[in-house]
Amino acid sequence: MENTKTITVKASMSTLDKIEEGMKLVKADLIAFKKAKNSELVVMQGDKIVHIKPEDIPN
Repeated sequence: MENTKTITVKASMSTLDKIEEGMKLVKADLIAFKKAKNSELVVMQGDKIVHIKPEDIPN
């Protein structure tokens, strides 16, 4: 599983940019975890709850 926690955050970034960068890292970690554990990802698309198989999760 790829670890994204080792990426350093630049001091010159605004708070909003840091939050957006952090959310991207969380998404990448979640996808890597779900693929490693071979478990479905549950998301909401529109007004429906969808279960996505690990092999169908986009990178």
